[in-house]
Amino acid sequence: MNNPNKSFTIILILFLLSGNFLLAQNNTSSPYSKFGTGDLNNVAFGRNLAIGGTGFGIRDNHFLNIKNPASITSIDSLNFLFETGVFYQYTNTQTSDFERDYNDGNLSHLVFGHRYTNWLMGAYGLMPYSNIGYNFRTEESLESEDSKVYTDWIGTGGINKLFYNLGYKMTKNFSLGAEAAFFYGPFNESKKTWALVQPNNSTYYYTDTYYYGFIFKGAFQYSLNLGDKGTNLTIGGTISPQQKLRGKTNIRIDQYYGEVYLDSMYYDDLRTYPIILPLTYGAGIGFTWKGKYLFAADYERAGWSVNSDRAYIDQTIYSFGIERLPRNSLNYFDRCSYRLGFRYDSGYIMYRKNNISDMRFTAGIGFPIQKSASMINLSVEAGRKGTTRMGLIMEDYVKFTVAFSFQDLWFVERKVN
Repeated sequence: MNNPNKSFTIILILFLLSGNFLLAQNNTSSPYSKFGTGDLNNVAFGRNLAIGGTGFGIRDNHFLNIKNPASITSIDSLNFLFETGVFYQYTNTQTSDFERDYNDGNLSHLVFGHRYTNWLMGAYGLMPYSNIGYNFRTEESLESEDSKVYTDWIGTGGINKLFYNLGYKMTKNFSLGAEAAFFYGPFNESKKTWALVQPNNSTYYYTDTYYYGFIFKGAFQYSLNLGDKGTNLTIGGTISPQQKLRGKTNIRIDQYYGEVYLDSMYYDDLRTYPIILPLTYGAGIGFTWKGKYLFAADYERAGWSVNSDRAYIDQTIYSFGIERLPRNSLNYFDRCSYRLGFRYDSGYIMYRKNNISDMRFTAGIGFPIQKSASMINLSVEAGRKGTTRMGLIMEDYVKFTVAFSFQDLWFVERKVN
C-alpha cells in the first residue's frame, strides 16, 4: 500500500465492520461462560498466540505487541502498522453422562498504530475482553412428587474492549507505556422452566444486562544489549488497579402455554451490582540469541476473589514460548518464523470445589509477504479446560487463528523524476 489515504479508508471500514461483528456473534459455546464475566479473552494475538501468549518482554519493530504498551516504542518511525485476524475453534465437551461437539469462529481483533514523534508511539483498536455463549439444561426433582422440573439456559454476549495505547521512550533502553480502554457489552440470559407433568406450561425468565466502564493500565520495558550482535535481554511488566464495571439490567418474566403467550408476570428496569475488575499485574522476559532465536516467559496474577460472589478465585497464568526468527536468505522458508509455546491458566472461577483451569500447547508459523515487511501468522492452540469430577464438564479444544500483520510506509516524501 503506497497511498496513506487509501490505507486509512480500508482500516476505517474494517474497524467499523469489526465492531458490529464482535457485538453480533458468539465467540464461545462453553457452559463455563455462564460464570463470572464469561470466558476471558487472551490479550495476545497473532505472533504472540503461537508462543504461549507471552509478550511482556518482547520487542520487535515489525509487530504490534499490545500485551505490553511500552513495547510499541520499538516500531520504526515511518511504519504504519495494522493487524486483524480470524479464528475457528472445535471443542469436544464431556461429562460422565454425555459428549457433545461445538464449532465457533469469529473476527478476533483489529489493531493499528504509528509513531507520533521519535519518542512517542500510539496504538489503538478493538477486541473482545470476555465471551458468553452457552446452551444447556438442568433438572431438579420435586419434593413428594414423582416428577422433575427442567430449566433450559441460553446465554449470549460478552464485554468488548475499545482501547488506546501510548508508548513513551525515555532512554535508548527504557520505555514506559499506558493503556486507556472503554469496556462495554451485553450479558443476555433466558431461562425456560417447565415440569414434566405439564410440559406445555412453561415460564420464561429474561435478563438483559449492559455493562460499561473505563479501565487503565501502566507498563514498562527495559532492554539490555549483551554484546554479541543480535543478543539482548528485555524485561517488562504491566499493572492495572482495581476498577469497576457498572451496569443496568432489564428483567422480564413471561408465562406461556405451549407457543401461546399468556401473561407478563413481572418487569423491572434497575441498576445491577457492579463487576469488580481486580488488581492485575504481570511480568516477563524475552531473550534473543544472536538474532536467531527468541525465548520468552510471562507470569500474570489477578485478584478476582475481591468480588463478593464466592465463585470468584484469584487467577494465576504461566506462559512460555520459543521462536526461530526469520533468516536473511533467498530461501523463502528460511525467511519464515517458527514458533512453539505453552500456557497454564489456573482460572478465576471455582465450582463444586474445583478450579476451572485451562492448559494449552501452542504452535505457529509466520509467512512473510513477498517484497514487504508484512506477514501472515498462523497459529494453533490445543488444550483442555475443566474436569469431569463432581459432575462437571471437561472441554478438549483445538483453535486455529490466522492473523494478518500489515506494514505501510507513511510520511515518506514521494519523488518524481
